[in-house]
Amino acid sequence: MSGEPEGSQRRLVAILSMDAVGYSRLMAADEAATVRTLTAYRDEIARLVTSAGGRVVDNPGDNVLCEFPAATSAVACALEIQRVLRELNAPLPSERRLVFRIGVHLGEVLAQGPRIYGDGVNIAARLEGLAEPGGVCVSQAVRDQIGTKLAVVFDDLGEQSVKNIPQAVRVHRVRSAGTGTAAPAPAARAQQRSRASLFATAGAALLLLAAGGWWLVETRTPEATPRADVTAPAFDDRPAIAVLPFDNLSADPEQAFFADGLSEDLITRLSSWRAFPVIARNSSFQYRGGNRDLKRVSAELGARYLVEGSVRRSGDRIRVTAQLIDATSGEHVWAETYDREVTDVFALQDEISATIAASLVGDLNRAEAERARQRGTENLEAWSLYQLGMQHFDRQTRADYAEAHSLFERAVALDPRFATALARLAATNLWEVALGWRDAPEQKVEAALGTARRAVELDARDPFAHAALGWAYIMGGDLKNGLDSARRAVDLNPSMPEAWVWLGWAQLLAGDPETCIASSERARRLSPQGATVATVEDNSALAYFEMARYEAGLEAGRKLVALRPGYVWGYAYVAMNSAALGRIDEARAAIVEARRVQPDVSLALLQRGIGISRPEMDERRNAALRKAGLE
Repeated sequence: MSGEPEGSQRRLVAILSMDAVGYSRLMAADEAATVRTLTAYRDEIARLVTSAGGRVVDNPGDNVLCEFPAATSAVACALEIQRVLRELNAPLPSERRLVFRIGVHLGEVLAQGPRIYGDGVNIAARLEGLAEPGGVCVSQAVRDQIGTKLAVVFDDLGEQSVKNIPQAVRVHRVRSAGTGTAAPAPAARAQQRSRASLFATAGAALLLLAAGGWWLVETRTPEATPRADVTAPAFDDRPAIAVLPFDNLSADPEQAFFADGLSEDLITRLSSWRAFPVIARNSSFQYRGGNRDLKRVSAELGARYLVEGSVRRSGDRIRVTAQLIDATSGEHVWAETYDREVTDVFALQDEISATIAASLVGDLNRAEAERARQRGTENLEAWSLYQLGMQHFDRQTRADYAEAHSLFERAVALDPRFATALARLAATNLWEVALGWRDAPEQKVEAALGTARRAVELDARDPFAHAALGWAYIMGGDLKNGLDSARRAVDLNPSMPEAWVWLGWAQLLAGDPETCIASSERARRLSPQGATVATVEDNSALAYFEMARYEAGLEAGRKLVALRPGYVWGYAYVAMNSAALGRIDEARAAIVEARRVQPDVSLALLQRGIGISRPEMDERRNAALRKAGLE
């Protein structure tokens, strides 16, 4: 269209805008706690939006802006977001709860890369302001599109004058059928339904059929009710096991990290037994809260056996309940309750993990049992700091990496022989270098290499120490040792998805993109819903580019952008694969967005993130990026 920016396009979409009520007041009362809550809620919102076939466009401050291909998916997602947030708020003190308003409008927007502009966005923002705390308001255009497709009730609020829009907008309050008001009711219980069934009550089979645009993400169509015959696939004919996050029943909600830490350590210990694969924490931790549909969880994770339980801490005493369930039959294989001193938590982890393993495989191999008893530290405070650091490490943002770096350093200061914390510290440094967030990158890589070597020296059986060492070697230009360390990490723990993705990355840099994809897909199976999925797409986008499978590379790049909108490499992959396909406008738009995310992005910065120089591939990649406008 004449006068519009080059590379822009107009399209009809459903726009969802939301922001927090009383955010400034909450920040003034407790800034740190509010930021933690907002970050956690944003992660949950992003997962729900992606599951509904939408994408997060932007999230400045306490606002979240999303777009969807259909009004039905946007409204179903809005109602589901409010339901989930009510449950997340339920255990918090009233003064700490973060409540959102949501507005949804169907209209035309001007799109430049992943950003959208226009009156459609403005109207959605105004509708958000008209919604009640915890409620959803929609425009007449949305009301007309939905009709009777969703089991919802519309309350007509009449025509409303909204700021900067010349025509009045007819507004409807929307609520799920069977509720008497759009305002949130107190949650009766904390229930986290699985991602694939989030929209079962909203007729979601219609929602996920719509696709298109370069922001496309992979979705699955859920069923209205779980099938009785759902079974979990096996890994190489071996049934897998998943440890679900233990429920925190303590009076202090801040003790949730303690319950998470217990669950994570059980995952680590169970991974030491090679008789069964163990699903990664980043996927199993998606299923937080009671009353889970275990058959559905089992099918989605590909795990026949599930471990669930609870932790109640009071002073220096803890009570832990744990049970092992065969999800295909619903049989409780084993269950137990433990009352211990907090100082006995590590011995308790050993006892629970050994009992579960014995229940699954009978006689245990002595070497594997011995390996399972290895741990990085006996210092409870250092262990707690490490667990808090992992929460930030998994979020993969600049601010979170900085906080994780500080927490891992503090853990190591308390216990200099804590190998796993040292390895995570090295990995955090490497991520910060790879993303251009550290000055003097060569010195930082050398320091990370020394830290990872120290971790391996302290505990040669720690798989993450070897994975971090492998990455440090690669960032330093040593591919042979990088490959050897990555293979050693996988050998030590075949259930560790991070080990598989870093092995895949090393294989890619060694000139074997097909094997890279195979290793990365193994990581996806072990962690089908966690943060590792983004790294799988990261590997795949470049691997497919190197194989000249540009459509597949572009799709992987788009998925990476949807999963990690603040990650500059996602836009680079979209740009290089689009340029290779001759879609120069799309490639240039992606570079514009890459500069918004990271203003100093350049060919040199991206090369530094790769680590290994391969002249032929570097030339192909850089030629494509230059076509897209990057120098």
